[in-house]
Amino acid sequence: MRVMTWHGGSDFSLDRTPDLEASAGEVIVKVDTVGVCGTDVHITQGLFPATPPKVLGHEGSGTIVSVGEDVDASRIGERVVMNTTSHCGECQACITWSQSRCQNAYLTSGMFAEYATAPSQSAVRIPDTLDLEHAALTEPASCCLSGAEMMRIDDNGFGVVVGGGIMGLFTLAFLKRLGVDRMVMSEPVASRREMATQFGADLLHDPREGDLQEFIKDHNGGNGANIAAEAVGQPNLVAKCFEVVRPRGQVLMIGVNPEGAALPVDMYDIHYREITLKGAFGRGDVFARTPAEIDTLDLDGVISDHYDLQDVPQAIIDSGEGKGVKFVIKPHR
Repeated sequence: MRVMTWHGGSDFSLDRTPDLEASAGEVIVKVDTVGVCGTDVHITQGLFPATPPKVLGHEGSGTIVSVGEDVDASRIGERVVMNTTSHCGECQACITWSQSRCQNAYLTSGMFAEYATAPSQSAVRIPDTLDLEHAALTEPASCCLSGAEMMRIDDNGFGVVVGGGIMGLFTLAFLKRLGVDRMVMSEPVASRREMATQFGADLLHDPREGDLQEFIKDHNGGNGANIAAEAVGQPNLVAKCFEVVRPRGQVLMIGVNPEGAALPVDMYDIHYREITLKGAFGRGDVFARTPAEIDTLDLDGVISDHYDLQDVPQAIIDSGEGKGVKFVIKPHR
């Protein structure tokens, strides 16, 4: 089978490797669609830890074509999305914190490939009404849903999301669904900003045309936001979120900031205004129910372009340049 192997930096090779065989408890999935994640971009830029050689890609959907021992053969033919890890349900993380941080997890193989192996538990069946292409959005959506569910939702709440990429759109949609009364999308790219309306945005802000803090006060009776979510992964934008929330407001970090990045905020201000900061990196415990959640959203136009497997390097470059909302790889095209 063909795989795209990352060798460090921007160096990739399209390789042929032996066909996969499912071990006990595993399934083999014929990959239909795999999304290019901001983490894939950061890895190639040296901003996220990873050791080459490695097959990247972790936002995949496809069809089960083979199963190992201890897996019901009736699963062959199931349309699934693949979680990146399994969970034991018994360790401290699973019981008290997050299945995505399971201390005994088994990993799904890299998905920039024609086929992938996954623990049977990690291959989650999708609704019949959800197509495989949009199902590949499950992994980023699950991270956003997990993060949104961390937040305290106040009555008549006012929220803002900074960054209108796929993470920002899903975060906005889930905060709105959880009960935030009014939501703002702040995004400089017009097409992304306008797409936020189909995800529930009530107000749109162009940061090139006015200060976000003043915009929020103008539309919220002179008050700051209850919740501000940063979905880009830039420390200065996280700092902006601190600036725009009201006393006892909440800041949510959805975007992945570079390893070692410092937060340029006044610690006294955080303390004095009693601001809460929460980081949301993983899928928490929500991955299995996320396909049904996104199946109810208007996903029209979210996928900006499709690439063949050999074009993974270009897809990563285009994604890093913010040329669209979401780019996907079609390994069998």
